[in-house]
Amino acid sequence: MSAPAAGAIHLKLIAAATFWAMTPIFGRMLADYQAPYALAFGRFAIATAVLYCVIRLLPGVPRAVPRADWPAFLLLGLTGICLHNVLVLIAMEHVQANRANVIFASISLMVALIDIAIWRRLPAGAALLGLLVGILGTAVVVTDGVPAQLFEGAIGRGEWLVLASAASWAAYSVLGRPLLERHSPLVVTYFASLSGTLLLIPFVALDADALGPLLRDEAAWGITLFVGCFNSALGFLWYYQGVERLGAMRASAYINLVPIFGVALAALVLDEHASVALLAGGALVIVGLVLLNREPARA
Repeated sequence: MSAPAAGAIHLKLIAAATFWAMTPIFGRMLADYQAPYALAFGRFAIATAVLYCVIRLLPGVPRAVPRADWPAFLLLGLTGICLHNVLVLIAMEHVQANRANVIFASISLMVALIDIAIWRRLPAGAALLGLLVGILGTAVVVTDGVPAQLFEGAIGRGEWLVLASAASWAAYSVLGRPLLERHSPLVVTYFASLSGTLLLIPFVALDADALGPLLRDEAAWGITLFVGCFNSALGFLWYYQGVERLGAMRASAYINLVPIFGVALAALVLDEHASVALLAGGALVIVGLVLLNREPARA
């Protein structure tokens, strides 16, 4: 497959950020079904099928991985597919989509904290300041402008679930690094998606009461199909094309657009109005991410 033109790459990365900003919005639209396991399974069954077709079409892409790597892929499926998506779908029953999108912007901060805790990779200079600013911004968002509530146990259930979902994705990002040294990003994403889909199968029975109405809802089918094809499969594929063409640092900068698009789309689609605390905390998070990406960590 020929390399996309430079201009097309930037448009694809902007589109991927737009797709990811839609995920909490769609979760909010389907929250009344209270069927997080069935919805997560449907999304990634579709995504896995699409990724498999992409792998079949691309020459030279392996369709199998060594058995020794399967435990690592199962961990990726557990963290990045099962926990991340089930937790956010449950969270959307309790929290607005715009707040969820801004909280998800803290994933890069969580990855940095994991690096500090496990690998002793300390942010240097402006990056350290960015980490602190981003943490403050996240605290402002989850406490609705009163960070002191962190010590009073006043954070809502939805906010905690979104934070747990973000932490699951951060763990997925860190756990995937050794596999990315041996396999292409497309292969890692496909087998992680496949593993997570298989792990979700037994839990679909927990949503048995909602399956009937859910399967009869054409809008729910359309949303699940869109999320599986675009948010999960195509978004990842375009993002990894950006990594290949522009480098990981420049491509990941487009993730900073997710909270901005998320707040705007939530207002447009769900009529959710952003509070002053949400906007202020989101601005702090974005500033923190920009500073964090300016300098590499030091060992």
